[in-house]
Amino acid sequence: MKIALDTALPDQQHYAELVASLNENGMESPLEYSHFCRSRYVLAAYDQDKLVGMGMVEENNHAGAGYRMAVHPRYRGRDIEHYMRKLLSVNRA
Repeated sequence: MKIALDTALPDQQHYAELVASLNENGMESPLEYSHFCRSRYVLAAYDQDKLVGMGMVEENNHAGAGYRMAVHPRYRGRDIEHYMRKLLSVNRA
């Protein structure tokens, strides 16, 4: 199974499906879709046409920049979050 990473913001429907999968598994939902829209650096992870993860650089005036990640529960443990964080840190520099 090959996971593709894309710097384009996914549509809101794909994002809603990812959030629903997190909620169904008792996980905390990531930021609202609008927060991802305002971020300068966003990555989306896809398994074919299914959104399985999202990451963003979250810039905070007080604490510098941090990362927000959301990965579908069935895709955890596959280093998706690691690769997204790595690519986001390169783009942030």
